[in-house]
Amino acid sequence: MRRLLTLVFCLALLVPPAVAQQPAPPATVTRLQQMEGIYQKELSARHIPLLGKYLVELQRQAATATDKTAYEAEITRIQQVISAGGVLDLIAMQQSLSGAMPMPAPPPAPIPIERKQALIALSPALAQTVSPTPAANAETATIGEADWRIELIAAGTYDILLQYACPELDAPLTIRVEFNGQTVEKELATDRATKDAQTFRILRLGSLTLTGDHRGETLRLSAGDKASPKLILKSLLITRPRPAAPNP
Repeated sequence: MRRLLTLVFCLALLVPPAVAQQPAPPATVTRLQQMEGIYQKELSARHIPLLGKYLVELQRQAATATDKTAYEAEITRIQQVISAGGVLDLIAMQQSLSGAMPMPAPPPAPIPIERKQALIALSPALAQTVSPTPAANAETATIGEADWRIELIAAGTYDILLQYACPELDAPLTIRVEFNGQTVEKELATDRATKDAQTFRILRLGSLTLTGDHRGETLRLSAGDKASPKLILKSLLITRPRPAAPNP
């Protein structure tokens, strides 16, 4: 239980306190809205991996708890936060810390789709299984195959983006993502190799269209031959598509 409270406290520290906004002319409000959009995107990219680790720990604790009610409520709340873009309500977090166990808080206000830059970020440390097995809590890993449990993803269309390094690429590498009976597949061409194992690039693999909400389903990523893996994974991002640019 102490470990869960520590995780909650660490997450709360990541969220800066709210700043009262003063009335401003319309032009300033527009600029503030733009700044807020950037702020929300930056928070999403940082919070979602931490929230994912917290969610895994909650599920582990719930599996052995005699009374699962409080755990299940907190799991539901964190799933809602991730679905809304990963931005936490600091006041609710501080209030939850005053009790013996974090209690459910009202779900955060929905974030506009265009602000959901990184709706779900899947790292090797969050995977259920990785082949070959990486070092414990590794931020990156050379993989042939990896599985993640997707706690909640709402209906809609999503882009699948790969953040990778691959310095040893002498032939095209087939990368495949499987989820909910759908398969997204793309070849990593040799000209997309990176100069070293610490230089990461982004590759768009394709898109998934989900007709309904999905909970607790497995997403699988495979990259070439599992016996001789070449792809170094930093994260797999599931994002909303960018709005199409208006015609001139």
